Amino acid sequence: MFYNEGMLTDLVYNDLRQKILSLTLKPGTELNFTNLKPLYNVSISPIRDALKRLQTEGLVDIRPQSGTSVALIDLARVRDERFMRLSIELGAIEKVFAYGIPAQLITNWEDSIERQKRAFSCRDTAAFLDLDNSMHRLLFEACGHQLVFDNVLASSGNYHRVRMVSYLFDEIFSNAIEQHTAILNALKSGSKDEVLDLERKHISKMDTETTAYQKAYPQYFK
Repeated sequence: MFYNEGMLTDLVYNDLRQKILSLTLKPGTELNFTNLKPLYNVSISPIRDALKRLQTEGLVDIRPQSGTSVALIDLARVRDERFMRLSIELGAIEKVFAYGIPAQLITNWEDSIERQKRAFSCRDTAAFLDLDNSMHRLLFEACGHQLVFDNVLASSGNYHRVRMVSYLFDEIFSNAIEQHTAILNALKSGSKDEVLDLERKHISKMDTETTAYQKAYPQYFK
């Protein structure tokens, strides 16, 4: 198959982004053309363009004459991305209750929690976060706004990474499952106010946890 330069840029971008978000490439890791060029077997141009795209998302730092590296996690950006996520999710919950909670939402949420428990049992943080995101996306599917969720997710790389760090703590990892279960039970009972309150606490809890993350992994943060 023939790949034009734009397609090659997409391939490099998608692979690097996945590695950054999963912490396979940790914050602060140097990214230089000498190492990346043979890894992707492409010219410098697609790599440069991919790195520029990642820079606009706050995932890569490009320093002229000094080098390029995976950006440290920017907590100011995390707060903005978390606020955006919380705002749209509360709006989705309002719409779900206005339309009526579909039985499939409950079934899929239950299935996701069981799969999250399996991910926790083997400490697969990347799989857990994927399941977490896809579970929350169910709310947007139920009210026909899944594209909104996808767009917010695509622009929340720093928030994603701090959540990955959070799941390195077993207590926080297991608490997330408990919170997801509580939201499920509130959905089943049809209590909109309880779901909204639980969702606020679920997404906002990171405000009180961040100090622990910074203390354990200071090298990851600005």
